[in-house]
Amino acid sequence: MTSPAPLTALGRTVEFADGTTAQLRYSLGALALLEQRHGGIDGVLKTFEQIDGTDSLSGVVIGPMLELIGAGLTGSGGFVPHVTERVTPIREETPDGRKTTRDVREVTAVRYVRASDRKELGDLLDLKGFDQLVEAMTGAFAEAFPQGEEAAPAGPITDVTLPDTFRGTSSTTSAPSPSDAQTQPSGT
Repeated sequence: MTSPAPLTALGRTVEFADGTTAQLRYSLGALALLEQRHGGIDGVLKTFEQIDGTDSLSGVVIGPMLELIGAGLTGSGGFVPHVTERVTPIREETPDGRKTTRDVREVTAVRYVRASDRKELGDLLDLKGFDQLVEAMTGAFAEAFPQGEEAAPAGPITDVTLPDTFRGTSSTTSAPSPSDAQTQPSGT
């Protein structure tokens, strides 16, 4: 059995304005949240590039940055996403003349709230640590996508021995039946 230490060692520490810290790590759950919000990993990468390539706070940077940090703080970081969505009823008429209504949901905002004290992420961060936040996000995101085994985080390797039944040694096959073989009709 492997130790969970390598997984919890991943990520970067983020310090908040109230003096507390949390571990920023992009787990599969965090990446799934970002994929849904940004339309796939390509959209997430574009958002990272938009923030990381900025020397100033021009353009729309703060909202996407809070989403990226918040997703990385879900789970072991202690934050929970709160989604606000707009539901729009769409009324349609089917080809046979029936009228139907379906709801179209659109996410309008995602706020990340610390589970322990219900404080919002945006209230816990300030701009004086902007460069450190960008560095932490970039480092944690790079750990989520290691480039080959050399860049993957080091951890114990465990060999797993599979029983023979997993290799198919106990399975048998029968010869195919001839094509002119009589078959029983069903229900008799």
